[in-house]
Amino acid sequence: MASAQGDKTVKLFHKKLAGDETGGMAVILVIWIVVILMAMVGEFTYSMRTEINITRNFKEEEEAYQLAIAGIEQAKLELLSVNDLRGIHFGEDKVLILDPEDEVLPERKRELGRGSFEYTITDEDGKLNINGATQEQLKSVFLDSGVEAEDVDTIVDSILDWIDTNDLHRLNGAEEDYYQSLDKPYSCKDAPFEAIEELLLVKGMTTEIFYGSHAVKKTSGAEKEEDEAGFSGVVNLMTVVGAGPININTSPEPVLTAVLGETVANTIIPQREISPLLNAVSNGKVDSQYFRITSTGKNSDGSITRTIKTVVLRQPNNLVTLYWNDNVVE
Repeated sequence: MASAQGDKTVKLFHKKLAGDETGGMAVILVIWIVVILMAMVGEFTYSMRTEINITRNFKEEEEAYQLAIAGIEQAKLELLSVNDLRGIHFGEDKVLILDPEDEVLPERKRELGRGSFEYTITDEDGKLNINGATQEQLKSVFLDSGVEAEDVDTIVDSILDWIDTNDLHRLNGAEEDYYQSLDKPYSCKDAPFEAIEELLLVKGMTTEIFYGSHAVKKTSGAEKEEDEAGFSGVVNLMTVVGAGPININTSPEPVLTAVLGETVANTIIPQREISPLLNAVSNGKVDSQYFRITSTGKNSDGSITRTIKTVVLRQPNNLVTLYWNDNVVE
């Protein structure tokens, strides 16, 4: 009797253990399911947040782009609103004033919608046309921008080789054989420059010489040494549009000197600082047709920007676009 009772107790104990084990497994399984679901929900939430941020950034970048477009259109309107472009000149901080009778600096920064745009207008007729410049004019501009004489010879000869239609390179120049020998080869154009940025493809040119040492170091985040003169840059001294005389009211001093000579340049510079000159000189004019517009659009907090550059030809009743770059990297 006692033995039977003991067996019954043992069976009940085993049954209880089996029930506890089954219940424990169920609890563990539920916990794992909850963990997996939480991970899935977390991943889904992260993905959705990422998608939302991407969509928001795309939307704000598109808004910045459209604001940059608005700046371009505002600049075009400003160019077309002036009847006579004789006597355009620089105001304070080298801001280009289109109307010679206007003493107030134009407002070229606007709030629009949830963002803003600002633009600049540059006179391309005040620059040296690289396609028609002489060897001496090119040398003068590069030397004035801080380039060593030996490097100037290489760059200038290479520019002239880039433009001419033959394969005969000048003493310090370069033709097809040089460019094909580079790690990433390309062809010598043997034709006129179509964009000033093409200069960066020419033998001897560097980003520092082109943009200026300060601009390159500012972009890279490097500190500028106090005793380092560096290069002043030629990007704002040269152009690929226009022909003939330069605008003596807007031409930078190095270009004035290169084209008109030091004596004439030294006479013009103090005069135009008093008031814009209204009479042309040999190889120099006082009106302009070609302009570069640079417009930057920004979102509300300025964290997203888009910049567009264009070159236009002003005709009596309209503007013709000669160059357009909406992928400018600042």
